[in-house]
Formats: sequence, C-alpha cells, structure tokens
Amino acid sequence: MKNLREEYNQISDNFWELIDWQGEQGKLYQAHYNKTYESGVLDTKTKRLMAMGAAIVMGCKGCILGQTQKAIDAGATLNEIMETCSVMLSLGGTMAGSKISIVMELLKEIGMIDADKN
Repeated sequence: MKNLREEYNQISDNFWELIDWQGEQGKLYQAHYNKTYESGVLDTKTKRLMAMGAAIVMGCKGCILGQTQKAIDAGATLNEIMETCSVMLSLGGTMAGSKISIVMELLKEIGMIDADKN
C-alpha cells in the first residue's frame, strides 16, 4: 500500500501532465496558479491554509494532501493546521470531519503527530 505522500505525488504528476498537455492554455493556468499563492495582502502560508480548508470541505483528497503539505512547507505549524481543521469541522460537519482524517493521517506519516500516542 502506498503512503499518502506517494499517493499525492501520483495525483499531482498526473494533474500536471494534463496541464502540460493543454499547451498554451495549460501555461496560462499554471501562471495563474503560481501567482495565486504568492504573498500579497495575505501571505503564502495563510493562502495555503485557506486552500487546505476549502479542499477539506470540497472533499478533494489530492487537494487536501497537496495543500496540507504546501502549508507546512510555507511554515504552517501543527496548531495552525489543527485550528484550520477545527474551523472546517464547524463549517462542514461530519462530512468535513471524515476528510480531516486524511490530514491527520498525513501529519502522523510525516511525524508532526505521534501515531503511537493514541
């Protein structure tokens, strides 16, 4: 069985292959995507936490994995990730809660949460 990071890498690779296949349209999308997450009024970390929250509510596993990792890469702490998840649980109820389990499993996999603690 693949770990979540391997699963995300496969999803991401396939997604970006599609974007590349689209030629000029794909290049425009990629430029928009990259520009979206640059620091502006909101910093990159905040934007990635927002995107992680939206992915949780929308239920997109690849987006949840990617945005969680990108939030961490942008400096998000365990507490910031968990608080974002709490807001999404408040907003999305048990359906969001089931998707938060993906975040929790990734955090265990990368060692941000002690998997043996429970």
